[in-house]
Amino acid sequence: MYFSIKKFFSLFLFLILVCSIYPKDKLADEDVYKKVYTYISKRFPKQIFDKIDKNRVIFFKDLNVVLKNEKEDELILVDKLNRLDKNYTPKNIILLVNIKDRKYVLYRHDIYLAKIAERPLQRISEAAQKDGVEILIRSAYRDYTHQSQLFKKYVKEYGPHETSIFSAQPGASQHQLGTAIDLGSIDDSYADTAAGKWMLKNAWKYGWSLSYPKDMEHITGYKWESWHYRYLGVEACKFQKEWFGDIQQYMLEFIDLWKKEKAKLN
Repeated sequence: MYFSIKKFFSLFLFLILVCSIYPKDKLADEDVYKKVYTYISKRFPKQIFDKIDKNRVIFFKDLNVVLKNEKEDELILVDKLNRLDKNYTPKNIILLVNIKDRKYVLYRHDIYLAKIAERPLQRISEAAQKDGVEILIRSAYRDYTHQSQLFKKYVKEYGPHETSIFSAQPGASQHQLGTAIDLGSIDDSYADTAAGKWMLKNAWKYGWSLSYPKDMEHITGYKWESWHYRYLGVEACKFQKEWFGDIQQYMLEFIDLWKKEKAKLN
C-alpha cells in the first residue's frame, strides 16, 4: 500500500513537472488555431494560408511577439464591418504644430495625432530627410463627428455608392484611431513622387503600413490610396510582410479573430 501511494505521488510530481516545462502557449495557440482555421483557409489566398499552416510553430512565435508588443489599440481592426463607437477617442492626442523638433512638414496647423505615433513619425521623417525626401502631413486624427460631416459632404457631391469606395462612414475610419496619416497630394499622383516611392519601400521598417494597396479594393473595401498609412509598430509590420503578403487588412482581420476566439476559450 505504501509503495502504491509513493508510486502515485511520484507520478503526480512528474506530471506537474511536465506541465510546467511544456510550453503552455503552444497548447493554447493550437486550440485557438483550430477555431480560426476555417475562416483563414477560405479568406486568405492559398499561398498565405499554406505558409501559415505549414509553419505554425514559427508563426505562433512571431504572432505572440506582435501581441506582446501591442500598445494602445495599435492593432484594432477598423473597417466597414468593424466600427468604432462614436465616443471612441485615442489616448494622448497631441497637436503636431507644438512639436518643435519635428522633421515632417505640416500642411495645416490644426493636425492632431496620437502621441504613440508621433515619435515613429519623427523617426521615419528623419530617415526620409537623410535620403533627400520630405514627408508632408496633410491629415491625421479625425473624430467621429468630423468624419460624419466629411462623409455627408462627399455623398452630396458624388452619391453614396461612389463615396463608399473612397471615404469611410463615421466609425469606420482609421483616422479616428489617431494613428493614421494622409500624405502629400492625397491623390494617385503621390505614388509617383519621390516621397510616395520612398514610403512604399521603407515605411514598414519604421512601423508604418499602407492601409489600402493597389488592386485590393475587394479585400479592403476601398480603392487604392497610396498616401494613407497607419502606424502599427515595427514588429507588426515585419509580421505583416512575412506572413500576410504585406496586406494590412489580412493581418488585422486575423489578429481580431484570434483575440476573439482566444477570449472565448479563456
